[in-house]
Amino acid sequence: MTMMILTNNKCLLLLLAFVSEIADGFLCRDPKPTSALHAKGRQGGGGFGMPKKAPKIEDDYAIFPSLDPNILSTLIPSDRTTFSSEIYQRLDQIYGFPDFNYDTPASSTTSLLQNLLTLSESPTLDSSSTMFDSLPPFSNLQVLHVDPLVISVPNFFTADECQRYLALSTHTNSLESRSPTVGKDAAAKAQRTSTTWYHPFASVPELMVKASRLLGLDSIDCWEEPQTVRYRRKEKFTWHLDALGPTEKQDSQRIATLLVYLTDMSVEDGGATLFRDLQDEHGQRLAVRPTQGTALLFFPAAGGLPETPYDIRTLHCGQQVVSGDKWIAQLWLRERPYVPTAPPGNRHVQAMTAMAEYCRLFS
Repeated sequence: MTMMILTNNKCLLLLLAFVSEIADGFLCRDPKPTSALHAKGRQGGGGFGMPKKAPKIEDDYAIFPSLDPNILSTLIPSDRTTFSSEIYQRLDQIYGFPDFNYDTPASSTTSLLQNLLTLSESPTLDSSSTMFDSLPPFSNLQVLHVDPLVISVPNFFTADECQRYLALSTHTNSLESRSPTVGKDAAAKAQRTSTTWYHPFASVPELMVKASRLLGLDSIDCWEEPQTVRYRRKEKFTWHLDALGPTEKQDSQRIATLLVYLTDMSVEDGGATLFRDLQDEHGQRLAVRPTQGTALLFFPAAGGLPETPYDIRTLHCGQQVVSGDKWIAQLWLRERPYVPTAPPGNRHVQAMTAMAEYCRLFS
């Protein structure tokens, strides 16, 4: 009788542990690490970096300990004001984009005196002219978080452009991929239950031109393959970092993430992009609700501790979709020219003609 009671108790404890593990992973909720895990996170430095030896626990949150208090103190939320000279300085000095959303001589109508008096004036591109100059600077940009920097770009895509990108998912030249696990590095483990389509650069001239214009680039050679991602009901992307881990094969690091929301999602629909450790202007966890045509930009690598390949403060997730379908266009920028691998034969140079034709629409 005693043996049966012990066996039953053991089964009950195992069942409770299993249910607890599922609950922790649902809808990107807060991690609940053990005290031992907290201690290990502190020993490994915490904050921007990761422990050298990840704990062998099959749990998303075990890989990402809570931020050290000293690192939490570096976070600077935003009051959602417009861009200022400080933000442009951060983009230049911290993230390496001195020509972000630059003004061209043709599009700048303000006088020299006005430029001196207006702190939020965009910088003028110093390099030689590019085809991207035909597009005007983006307006109404919002700073969602100051440090690390998170930016929202309303009306990045038109409604028609969003619809065209939805149709690209069934195009014969696009490569469909459905993999629940991403990141070969054990320290980058995350579960993704969505479907991704990789597109030829030539088929997405609007995305390549606008993304390069926004960041002040003179070419598209450092962009990874353009992607469209679909999340259906109950699909999500748990806590993860976009930067490449130290054990992943890489020629250069990802220095910028650009997401463009192709569909609207209400609060009840779910699917928000959620940053675990960042707060909005109301002191709540920063959650970006998908709004059709709006782009979200942040920087997953720069701004962290020296010799650390990622900024763990940008840890984020795609919340579970409750109703409808969530669609996004997605781009990652590398620090050096990138050699695409999908779809087969995809090359940056193949997009030049389509991009030039798109830019002529703004001439």
